[in-house]
This record gives sequence, C-alpha cells and structure tokens, in this order.
Amino acid sequence: MKIAIVAVAYNRVDSLKRLLNSLESANYYGDKVDLIISVDKSDTDVVENFSDSYKWEHGSKIVDKHSLNLGLRNHMLSLGKWFDKYDALVILEDDIIVCPNFFSYTKQTVNKYHTCSDIAGISLYGFSINYHKGVPFSPIKDEYDIYFMKCAMSWGEVWLKDSWKRFYSWYLENKDFSEDPSLPRSLFGWGEKSWLKYHTRFCIENNLYFVHPYVSLSTNFSEAGVHQNRSGSTVHQVEMQFGEKKEYLLPEYKNEGQYYDGFFENEALYKHLGLSKEELCVDLYSEKSNKPHKRYWLTTTSQNYKIVKSFGLNYRPIEVNVIFNNPGDEIYLYDTSIIQKNPLVDTRTYLLYPYHLRNIILFIKSYTLKNTLADLKDLIINKYYKKIL
Repeated sequence: MKIAIVAVAYNRVDSLKRLLNSLESANYYGDKVDLIISVDKSDTDVVENFSDSYKWEHGSKIVDKHSLNLGLRNHMLSLGKWFDKYDALVILEDDIIVCPNFFSYTKQTVNKYHTCSDIAGISLYGFSINYHKGVPFSPIKDEYDIYFMKCAMSWGEVWLKDSWKRFYSWYLENKDFSEDPSLPRSLFGWGEKSWLKYHTRFCIENNLYFVHPYVSLSTNFSEAGVHQNRSGSTVHQVEMQFGEKKEYLLPEYKNEGQYYDGFFENEALYKHLGLSKEELCVDLYSEKSNKPHKRYWLTTTSQNYKIVKSFGLNYRPIEVNVIFNNPGDEIYLYDTSIIQKNPLVDTRTYLLYPYHLRNIILFIKSYTLKNTLADLKDLIINKYYKKIL
C-alpha cells in the first residue's frame, strides 16, 4: 500500500511548522513516505514561501499551491485527487500534531482494513468527549488497540482509496444538509464550511465505521481560523501515545472488538437485555429521543411508558451499568407499547446527573480550571457573535 501524508494549510505558518516538526520526529522505520503540503489561497504568501523552502527528509515533497481560494470544505474534498497516485492518505490540518508512532499505527491499520467495504476510514485521534452532548466519553476497552464507531474524523485521519471514492460519489448526490431526525442534532450546527458533517452522515446512513484508537495518535489545538472557534481552544486536546509500539492488536471486523454508533452509543447492549437489535433504541446520552420509534427505549430521561427495568449510574463507561446489571434508578428501559404515568424520575438535565458531575470534575482536574474557564468564555463569545451578525 502506497501511503502519503497531506498537510493541509491556509494562512497559519507557525501552526504548519509545529505540525511538520511533529512529522519530522515520527518513526518511519526506513520507509519512504511522500509529503504533500496543500496550501489554499489566502491574502499572504508566507505559507507558500515557507513550504517551498521546507526540507522533507523521509521521501519526496510536493507543494500544491492553489491559485484561487477554495474554502475549507472544497479544499478538503479536493484532496481526493491524490488517490490517482496513492492508496491511502494521512490527512492532517495545520492545527494537528502527531505522536512519534503514528505511522506504524497507520501502516498496520491500512493493511488490515483497506479491503473491508464497511470501513469508511481510520482515525488517528482518540475521543475523550462525546461532542454531541459535550460530556466525557470513554469506550469499553478490551484486548485490542482500536474500536469501531460510525463517526468520521478530521483531527488526524487516514482516507482509503476505495472508501473515499464511494463517499465522494455519495457526496455529489447528497449536498443538501436539511434536518433529519435520524442524525445527531449537533451536525446541523456545523455550518457551511464543514465537510466532516457529510462524512459522518455518510457513515451513519450507510452503516459504515471509522477505526478509532483507544489511545490517540494525534491531538488538536483548535486554533482560531475559518472554523466557528474564533479565539482558539484546547478542549479537544487529548493525551497521545508515546513510547515505541511496533505491533498493534487489531480485531477482525464484525467478529471481534467494540462497536459504537454515530451517537457514541454502544451497539451491543441489546444482547445484555435479551432483546433484538431491531427493537431497542439505546439512548444513554439522551440524544436520539427514540426517533426510530422502537418498542424498547433505554435512556436516562423520564418518560411515561412502562418501566421494564432500571439501572444505576455508578460505573464507567456508562454502558457498563447495564452490562453488570447495576441496580438503581437512573437508567430506564421502557416498553413504549404500554403507556404508564410515572412519577417524575428526575427534573434535572442530563448534565446534572451525579455520574456526569463526577466525570466533569475529573475532566476539569486534568484539563485545568484555567483552560475550562477560557473555553467557556470562548463559547459565550461565539454564541453572542453569531447573534449579532
């Protein structure tokens, strides 16, 4: 498999230098890897000049300078042209850095999954937050180094030739992004510049998965640019893997590993409840609202249906409470075919459950109060800014 690295740049030369420094420090174990620096047109030529003079020691360097401004979405989608020359592309925007072992992970996952038609891509980034709800997220960890989820990635990802071509053909027929109850609400707030919302929608609608690492191989600086974030944020920065790791344990697709849907919900919980997958809506993050109208609804919200079973919220990750049959009254399995007036289970919002308060406190402790307050300020400014435009 011929793999190339694509550094995506616009007008932030310092960010590009930081990304390239991390790439220089990576382990390639003697492989020659081409570097493509794709620069969108801006009102400065400093990035183009730096890219022309930059020396790449691990393979050939190509600088692709666009004469017209494409904008973020069109720039990203244009990168598919490089599949005429390569089998897989490591796509890195300039606010990303990678850890030294990222290429070993990339090479092994590409070789393992490139022929699998149900794999839409490979993530270098390991989620720590369910971005639909803004709460901490941790998948169940097993013996493998990756899990599968119907969420595409833009904070360090690998595109595969065949799967990307299928996505791009789908995209040309599905450019309209109108409200759809089968999709997470957060996707509709990502704006016109977003290309990732299309890739994620493609995964959800077509039951396709991205390969996600338990320990991240990249991290995100979310610096001010063309995204909604105006002042920069480090809330999506995660711990990366360090130390030499030459072999990754990768599960066989469909037969092994952990699987999550596009809402960050575990897809195997029906087995632990003695139900079929088709009749259960798993809604532990209270994002789906049982819009598929399935008979059984597993959720943390109060509903006027018959309560078949209830669980506590003492264990992490959240679905372990169901797997271990943890007794309590904070997660409810409803039978929606039977209307039943229930006492108000909980008047608090989902974020105020003790489970999430504990997780949020742990998050603030590791992220620091200073960064948390700075990002809250940025969020308030962004919302106010949008209203006065």
